[in-house]
Amino acid sequence: MREPSHSRLRYFEAVCRHGTIRGAADQLNTAPSVITRQIALLETELGLKLFERQARGMKLNDAAAHLLDYWRSCQAHRQQLSERLEAIERLDEGHVRIVLSEGYVDHLIEHIVGPFCAQHPKLSIAIDPLPVLDIMNQVGEDAAHIGLAYNPQADPRIQFVASVPAPARLLVRVDHPLTRQRRPITVGQLAEFPFASMPRGYGVSQLIDALEYSEHVKLRPTFISSSVLALRRYVRATQGVAILGAGVAAATEVARGEVVMLDIDHAICAKAKLRLIARRARPLSPAAARLLSNMRSRLASFGITPGRLP
Repeated sequence: MREPSHSRLRYFEAVCRHGTIRGAADQLNTAPSVITRQIALLETELGLKLFERQARGMKLNDAAAHLLDYWRSCQAHRQQLSERLEAIERLDEGHVRIVLSEGYVDHLIEHIVGPFCAQHPKLSIAIDPLPVLDIMNQVGEDAAHIGLAYNPQADPRIQFVASVPAPARLLVRVDHPLTRQRRPITVGQLAEFPFASMPRGYGVSQLIDALEYSEHVKLRPTFISSSVLALRRYVRATQGVAILGAGVAAATEVARGEVVMLDIDHAICAKAKLRLIARRARPLSPAAARLLSNMRSRLASFGITPGRLP
């Protein structure tokens, strides 16, 4: 059965409410003949009689009662849809998922997502730290709305919405022997110390692969963790070193004077960037679009922060 004409159902509902053609015509400000014709067309469309014509008006039969329930349900769902769409526009309803490189979670929550959630408490926000390859795939496949990726490679599905310089630097404890060197650290010097690294697939580990290929060296990790916090604690507790993106990843420990971020003497490290990404040509919900705009305007705060030399 085809869906009944909604315009004819409006005439039908008016007849049901008033019980007469005249009453429906008065309500809709039209001629009774128009009402009669529209009811006849609706009955033809359905292949069913809907009313018993009586001296005092129109009496609904069983088919008409079911049709009236259907039409009122349609109207209720339409009203509910309208209210939900308005709620989305007001940012009173909706869900946004962000995937990002692990070292930027704390800064994102404290400076952007936290205040945003406080302003819009009815929204649902999900944040998942992932390897850079997974970030690109999740955004490219519409499993996430927004990505914040450290030094990702180009992907035809992905738009780089904004970028900020985040050169890779060497994280060491404040009394490490390398802090006494006033010039940038060479890749060869890294191999002289215990080396901590992210697992394969992360932005930093991909950068390390490129360094190894460029310099024909092999940096063999003695400590591997997907947690930037774990890498920071390892460095603080040992004479080990770790490569991290400059910026907020170790900003707290740097500010407290517990660790230092040293420049690495290599163009690959100097050119690394933090990228704010979204799927190319994907229309975002109002909540996702607003949050993306907030992240774009504050992206510079994720980038370069000066290291500390004793």
